[in-house]
Amino acid sequence: GVDGSARLVEVARDRALAENLDISYVCANASALDSIAPASFDLVLAAMSLMDVEDYAGAIRETHRVLISGGELLMSITHPCFSAPVSEWVRDGAGRPRFFAVDRYFERLAWEDLITPAFRSPVIRRHRPLEDYIAAPLHVGFVLREFREPSVTEQDLKKSARFAYLTRIPYFLFMRWQKP
Repeated sequence: GVDGSARLVEVARDRALAENLDISYVCANASALDSIAPASFDLVLAAMSLMDVEDYAGAIRETHRVLISGGELLMSITHPCFSAPVSEWVRDGAGRPRFFAVDRYFERLAWEDLITPAFRSPVIRRHRPLEDYIAAPLHVGFVLREFREPSVTEQDLKKSARFAYLTRIPYFLFMRWQKP
């Protein structure tokens, strides 16, 4: 496991120990995995993280470097087409969402955001256009094997009405890249 936060690495180690799992962890920046040898992994899972790294292209280069030939990068991110900081639902007089307005999509921005009231301090979020997320892996030689904009099922909607928004626009994007 790799994370740039020493505190999150500590939490992960504690959880692994509690489950009697033998997992190695490294505290490193995603764009500087110097302590990891080339071709060390057959799979890299980047779940909801790459959209907020400062040096996305560097993180992709390092991922490519540490993967074996035939290895895969599985990544999920917030959908960049709907995550610009000035984009939002436009509502009718009763407060129901009419449509989602997107603005300043092409601006590459970073801003502090208190994602939830449970967070003690804000985190840095970033916005890049979709072309950035596609260009960097293609540039280092990855091949795109799968591209998904997941929606919700009827079963999901029964669990939470909040998922109804996801029937109208994709909030997330999943990609599977392979190193030839």
